[in-house]
Amino acid sequence: MPVISAVVVSYRSGALAARALETIRRDAAVSGLSLETVAVVNSGDPEEARVLREAADLVVDPGRNLGFAGGLNAGVRAARGDTFVLANPDLVVRPGALGALIRAARADFVAAGPAFFLDEEETIHLPPAEEPHPLTLVRRRLSGSQAVFRRQLARGLRAAGEAARGETREASALSGALVAVSRRTLERVGDFDEGYALYFEESDWQRRMRKAGGLLLRVGAARVVHRYNQSARLEPRAAGWFAASERRYFETHFGARDRALEAPATAPLVAAPASTPLAGGVLLFDAPAAAIALSPVADFGAFALVPRVTGGTWRPAEDVARGFGGATWHARAVDLVTGRVLAEGALS
Repeated sequence: MPVISAVVVSYRSGALAARALETIRRDAAVSGLSLETVAVVNSGDPEEARVLREAADLVVDPGRNLGFAGGLNAGVRAARGDTFVLANPDLVVRPGALGALIRAARADFVAAGPAFFLDEEETIHLPPAEEPHPLTLVRRRLSGSQAVFRRQLARGLRAAGEAARGETREASALSGALVAVSRRTLERVGDFDEGYALYFEESDWQRRMRKAGGLLLRVGAARVVHRYNQSARLEPRAAGWFAASERRYFETHFGARDRALEAPATAPLVAAPASTPLAGGVLLFDAPAAAIALSPVADFGAFALVPRVTGGTWRPAEDVARGFGGATWHARAVDLVTGRVLAEGALS
């Protein structure tokens, strides 16, 4: 039976990675898949390596931070599978996800990604990835505008509907949080570029793949919970890594030297409205039904989405609220008929 290698790169995330590996292993067993699990320890922490030796079949411990790209390359070199699941540590793989992804990834020159959710109830959809493009920089300047928000809302609602129906769609990009790909495809495209310390390594690899004629697929029948930013939010260098990787990506693929690249990644270029703390963490809205946008930034430049809520109230589930880690998030209710913002406020 062909072997699937699940490669999880962990950086100060041993407990999260162990749980991710447990859910991957459980899904493989139920689906009758032959699996090996590989953990790459990028922290250089012996205790993290010890924890993951109890969770993985193989631990790769380079003793230093190789970056996410370097960690993936090291994991792939050490693994023996013919098909790979390349993953972040802050994931929960839901039943049936691996089988759906592997079936898609074993087609000729294909990489496949799942539908992502923020919560274990699978009500809060994470937005589908978009290929970074110079237009991304234009939209950053307009961050907070109603036109950009409505575009993202329509796109999110469409993707949520595709996931609910279990549809597989061609995509311009896949989230690097979890991607399934065959060894043959990896060899054809080449290694992940280790010049990216963190962020954009998957965008670079996927752009090279598509330029060579490859296909990216988002598999709606595969469902994965992604605990957004659990590792990077604890790393003070993350914002600097993002800025450097973004510049490298745009200059490599577009020769872009744009003013938007000079702006801090976390600073919107359009002022965000004031966001009042929500009493009891409950968002109240006056409409028969609403979509709920949930964002770590006050201007809703990027957001997760609950496609439909009724009853005039919404609050995040406890597992989502715990994942905020003390940070402030923002919730917005939007009328599904008119697109009008009904209410919004801050959560922490």
